[in-house]
Amino acid sequence: MSKVSLEKVLGITTTSGSALTSDPNSGLVAYPAGCVIVLLHPETNRQTHIVNTSRKPFSAVAFSHDGRHLVTGESGHLPCVRVWEVDGGQVAEVQSHKYGVSCVSFSTNSCYIVSVGFQHDMTVSVWDWRKASIIASNKVSSRVFAVSFCQDNSYFVTAGNQHVKFWYLDASKERRVNSTVPLIGRSGLLGDHKNSVFSGVACGRGLMASNTYCITSSGLLCLLNSSRKLEAWVDLKTAAASCLSITESFVFCGCADGVIRVFNPSNLQYISTLQRPHRLGVDLTPITPHGGPLPASPGAQFPDTLALTFNSASCHLTCVYSDHSLYVWDVRDLKNAAKLYSALYHSSSVWSVEVYPELQDPSEACLPPSSFLTCSSDNTIRLWNAAAAAAAAGRTHLHSNDLLRIVYVGEAAGAAGKTGVRLLAISPDGQLLAAGDRCGNLRIFALDFLDELVKIEAHDSEVLCLEFSPESTGVKLLASASRDRLIHVFDLEKNYSLEQTLNDHSASVSAVKFTGESPEVRLVSCGADKSIYFQTAEQTSEGLRFSRSHHVVEKTTPNDMDLDSSRTHVAVACQDRNVRVYNVETGKLKKCLEGSSSDEGALLKVHMDPSGSFLATSCSDKNISVFDYESGERVASLFGHSETITCMRFSQDCRHLITVSADSCVFVWRLDSQLSSIMRKRRGLRTTTAPAARRLKQQSVRRETFIAAHSPRPPRPDGDEEAELRAKDRPDAASDATQLQSNRKLTMVFRKLGLGQASSSVQSDVEPSLVQHGWAEPPDPLTICSSFSPTPTKSQEDEDEDFHPQALDSLLGDEEDEDGEEEEEEEADLSTPDRPASDAEPRRGRRQWSALKPPTFPSAIRTQEDENFHPQALDSLLEDEDGEVISQVLQTKGEDQSSFILYNTTPDREFDVEGTTDQGAEPELSQDSALSDDSTGSVEQHDVDRISFLTFTDSPPPVSMATSISEESNLSNITVNSESSGGTASADETRRGHGDGSEVGGESSGSCRNEGVSVCCVAAGEAEDSVSVQRCRQAADELRLAASRAVHLYLQLRDVQQHSASASILQDAFQAVCSELQEAQQQAEEASGAP
Repeated sequence: MSKVSLEKVLGITTTSGSALTSDPNSGLVAYPAGCVIVLLHPETNRQTHIVNTSRKPFSAVAFSHDGRHLVTGESGHLPCVRVWEVDGGQVAEVQSHKYGVSCVSFSTNSCYIVSVGFQHDMTVSVWDWRKASIIASNKVSSRVFAVSFCQDNSYFVTAGNQHVKFWYLDASKERRVNSTVPLIGRSGLLGDHKNSVFSGVACGRGLMASNTYCITSSGLLCLLNSSRKLEAWVDLKTAAASCLSITESFVFCGCADGVIRVFNPSNLQYISTLQRPHRLGVDLTPITPHGGPLPASPGAQFPDTLALTFNSASCHLTCVYSDHSLYVWDVRDLKNAAKLYSALYHSSSVWSVEVYPELQDPSEACLPPSSFLTCSSDNTIRLWNAAAAAAAAGRTHLHSNDLLRIVYVGEAAGAAGKTGVRLLAISPDGQLLAAGDRCGNLRIFALDFLDELVKIEAHDSEVLCLEFSPESTGVKLLASASRDRLIHVFDLEKNYSLEQTLNDHSASVSAVKFTGESPEVRLVSCGADKSIYFQTAEQTSEGLRFSRSHHVVEKTTPNDMDLDSSRTHVAVACQDRNVRVYNVETGKLKKCLEGSSSDEGALLKVHMDPSGSFLATSCSDKNISVFDYESGERVASLFGHSETITCMRFSQDCRHLITVSADSCVFVWRLDSQLSSIMRKRRGLRTTTAPAARRLKQQSVRRETFIAAHSPRPPRPDGDEEAELRAKDRPDAASDATQLQSNRKLTMVFRKLGLGQASSSVQSDVEPSLVQHGWAEPPDPLTICSSFSPTPTKSQEDEDEDFHPQALDSLLGDEEDEDGEEEEEEEADLSTPDRPASDAEPRRGRRQWSALKPPTFPSAIRTQEDENFHPQALDSLLEDEDGEVISQVLQTKGEDQSSFILYNTTPDREFDVEGTTDQGAEPELSQDSALSDDSTGSVEQHDVDRISFLTFTDSPPPVSMATSISEESNLSNITVNSESSGGTASADETRRGHGDGSEVGGESSGSCRNEGVSVCCVAAGEAEDSVSVQRCRQAADELRLAASRAVHLYLQLRDVQQHSASASILQDAFQAVCSELQEAQQQAEEASGAP
């Protein structure tokens, strides 16, 4: 048997706090993914795995305190509690439960293990794992969610549904002679909270070791003293709570809507609230370059926190959320927690996986090499590239090193409650992606930016098959089949019009394949009616028509099929665990192979590798087998998924096998080198890739770059909204869209220069609406709905209207009417890279003369007092209590403030600690320690920091309308940059200064009035120059963004020579701008000194 190892797991099945743990010594994070425990190194994104040989899914996991061992619980019939060496295999196991293990835990000295069974087990057991013997056990009548050992190992506590109980080990061990004795337990004295559901429990540490902390599902944090009595509790101000983790100094509480609150364990005083993760339903590619959270819109929703674990040595807090995302936060500074690692996985069953094909011309590729796509019942299509993880490891703005894109499909469940994307297919030229959902809809996406091109309401039931015709057939067809027993054939060259409907099958169709060479095109299909149909196409006056040539009826149901490398034979996976191979031309059976190593279950899927040497099969017993196609010998057997394997694909480089399952996990298996060598030799591939070919592939990698910037589009009057909506429906509307842009123009410039051919567009010049066709089946005509403009996803529709992700090239333009001129300048600059920047752009090189610096990416710069703050829109932060804007920010024309990320310090609520005994006044949270989600903060207190934060340069502009208030007022250090009249700004500042307590009369008030008069005079005298000053500021901002873009392109280079050449080009450009600036400065000084 060949060795096939599990290389990567893209998924997580943690459902509670008992299924997540971390090693306090090495920093390892352990969590279950089906029948696999993933040991993650967050700082390196490296995984190791523990696979359960019993094929039972893991339900609980915990590290020993020395970090050398790991205990796991599993679910299923007669589950076991197993102990594993972290760097080795299984060392002990015990079976004491019947249905499943809810939670497990090591004692503090790592000598004992406690395990609690599922609700129907009603058993809690303590056992000596080195002797594999149970020392104490008892019944528990309630459902238990969590367990925790005390620091001195004398007792442990369980928490669950109306249940908090203390179990004492010392008394139990005294009564033990040679047999298992009953555990001695005492219930906690909960008072009025005895009917609560306790979802988490943790025993105190350090000075608080005698205390026990519990959290209720309704959102209460409770403190029980050494007498088991409820001493105090605090309301978490959340809809629900699910987990907690404790250290000597902090209590972390995981709550609903992504909230994690931190309290002091000594008195339950509120300390802080950590920042929340990503928003639900938002594509995470166009985010800020430094990975900061986007401003939350009023209706934004966040995933709930499911599990927490804290590593006290590294101060890392690991969190698992309800959308199957994993975050590791660095909480050394609680008020400024930083994200160390994050990963986003499918949150429901994964139905299909497709590997991006290798193209003869790599420059035509829309996706990087080794990319693959998956679809799921969570209504998403996800683009992965595990090979690019190492290259992207240094980029902190990615939410996942393996995940490149998320596309949200559909808005709501169908009539039968079905939701999700069922199937994917990629066109042979690598330009199109077809997706079929569970409601019978068919969607076509352009793979370069994953824009939806066409939506077809094709079937009455879920789509089960999708297949593009290969290039050898000479035609561009797409076949879709469904549970409604129909096969529809669409012609891509005729605007996806329906070519033919085949209704030969009398039951659901399970697989469809195109084969043949032009002019002979063949189609093979199989279904639940135990039939295999072989169709041959004929050219008629009405177009291409398929007719039945052979019909095979088997005694067993065919569930799937695939073509061999020659596309002359088809391998059919049958329910009797055999793979039957048929000749496509004659329809005759060639051979029958064994498809499973077990005697139970049925074959579900079959897939041939690209060379045709091996085939992989999946069985209903959740096992995967790899067979030699010629001899039928089984060469590998794989297991690890906890649910049915729904799809399998070999990678194009013949080194990996990718499997997906209904357990929401994606497994990437590393094939044995011998298997890879056989497949690559048969395909004629060399073992190593030539350096030139590697460079060509690196150049063909296309990465979308988005910048969160202001929309240059001027505000439209209300009457133009209809016209704008109508314009979006035009086929060419995508080029005019400003809501979501990417670096498409830049790519086209490179292709014009000969670095690649433009990708073929899909029928962009045809009519946007399709003529309805009368289809053969069903009798009621169906409508094919198509749209050639990218359909906005749900995430884009939920975005704040003031936040517009913009393309880099669109930010380089001065005005909308200068786009074409600047594009020509960019092309000229690219064609002559050695030319100085001052020659290429003589006009833009003189726009900004203030304090040139090395270019940096736009990011959310935090001031000293914004550590507590939550992301908020800038306009809301600059409003006073009356809702009036009190200052304006330096910004370019047409920009709004909502793109910036600021934080405020005003507490949103107070967390009152309630106790059961008279302790005088109740401890109350200080106003400056709480975090706020909704309030705008104290504007008067932080004006200085806000204005200094928003200043783009260290020195002030040469000509400015800034107003400086004298020191006699309370606004002495505030500089307000305003584009409105100086008199208005001065009056407003004077009003605010009085409101802050400055004296009105006397010398101070006179100074303020004189200052206001002088400002008015300056504004009146410089009215003629205000337009040029405004344009100068706008040009300065554009120059800074252009420099950021240049450095961003520089960072994307992979070759050392390209790095050095590009660095010299950038340095020459910056020096040229500096020289131009000095000359302009000298000219200005000479002009000012002239009579």
